[in-house]
Order: sequence, then structure tokens, then C-alpha cells
Amino acid sequence: MSLPELPADPPPPSRWARRVSRDAPHGLDVLEAHVLAWAGQADALSKTPWWRIAWGVSPLLALLASIGGFAAVFGNPRDIAIGRVDAPDAGSIPWAMVSYGVAALGVVLIFLYWFTTGRRRNGSLQVMLVLTFAFGVLGLLFAYQLAAEDGGVSLVAMLPAFVMMPLAVVVFVIIQLSPKPEPEPAAPPVAVADLDEKAMRYLMRERNEAIKTLAERRMLPNVDVEVLKARPLGRLHIEEDA
Repeated sequence: MSLPELPADPPPPSRWARRVSRDAPHGLDVLEAHVLAWAGQADALSKTPWWRIAWGVSPLLALLASIGGFAAVFGNPRDIAIGRVDAPDAGSIPWAMVSYGVAALGVVLIFLYWFTTGRRRNGSLQVMLVLTFAFGVLGLLFAYQLAAEDGGVSLVAMLPAFVMMPLAVVVFVIIQLSPKPEPEPAAPPVAVADLDEKAMRYLMRERNEAIKTLAERRMLPNVDVEVLKARPLGRLHIEEDA
């Protein structure tokens, strides 16, 4: 039984399993095709040192810290409504400003990441900067409101956010003025037989996650999930247990 052809640059199997429409082909043969197509990425991931992976996700620090600053002064309306936590007050402002200080450091990391990865225009980094800036603005608005209710506004306490936001704008402009990225050459396909043990673990973990997701969405045939996971790689769509 041959596998179907996939479009160029298919998503990882687990992501495909989460997003595939019920009206689109989603049989075991399609899943197996996605798994085998991801072999190259699994091979590359297995050969990437941990510090490079950490460096690759470091730009998220700015966005997550900025969201944390906003959350400190906004709170969780549901938790407040059921009495789990109290509504934020002026005492929440210092915690927000610590978060915005970390976000400013994160913006510097974004710049360093851009500088060390080719100094090319990067839309993902720019989206992070825009969202970081936006959560900074929202956090300041709520912080001003809380401080006004408490009898005054401390501009010194707001300083990290005032540093972070223009810094985000400057880095955004620098990235926007940089050259567009050159198209990357297509990576040669990697045969499953050439994968090392670590890459094979990554690939099987991705396949098992996709099987679990499709099962939860009730998009699999009437076969036990554990039976599917136990099938050898490349034979997921072959009903040896029927």
C-alpha cells in the first residue's frame, strides 16, 4: 500500500493532527506520510546541542515577561470573581515593573539573536516585539489606574516599562530595515534507516502524539491506540493485527 504525496514543507505530524479538517484526508496512510516526511527534522533536532535550542527560544522571554507584567496589574477576572484571589491594587505595580525589567532584557536578547543569526529581516521576531510593546502599553494603563486609585502615580516605579517599550520600537525598526532573508535551499531527504537512536525517539514520540490527538478527535479507525503505537515505523497503515 503506497503512501499519498504531501505538499511541500508539510507541518510536523502532531501539529497536522491538531489542525487537519475532518473533511480532509486523515487516514493512517496520510499520518504515516507526515511521520516519514518529518524524518529530516528529527535528524536535525537530534544533532542540535541543547544550548542552541535554548538560544532559539530565548526571544520568547520578552513576550512572556511583558505578558507577566500585564497580568500582575490586570489579574485573572475569573479567579477574582470566585474569590480565589483579590483584585490587583497598587501593591501589584512593583511586581509588574520587575516583569517589564525582564522584558527589557528580553528585547536585548531579541536583538542579539537577530544579530547572531544573519542580521536578516525576521517576521517572527517583529511579531514578538509588537506584542511585547502592546502588553507594555496595556500594563501601564492599568498600573496608572491602580496608582491613581491609591492616591498617586510613581513614575520611578514605571521606569522599566518606559525603557522596554522604546527599546522594542528601536529593535523593530532595525530588523525592518535589514535585508530580506534569502530562500533556504531544500534539505535533502533523510531515510529512516539513517536515523540514529535519538532521532528515532523524536520521530516515534511525534508519531505517538499525533495518534493520540487523532484518537481524541475521534478521527481514527476502530483500532486500539496502543496497538497503533506498537506498529513499526512505516507500517502504521498496514493492518497486520486485523
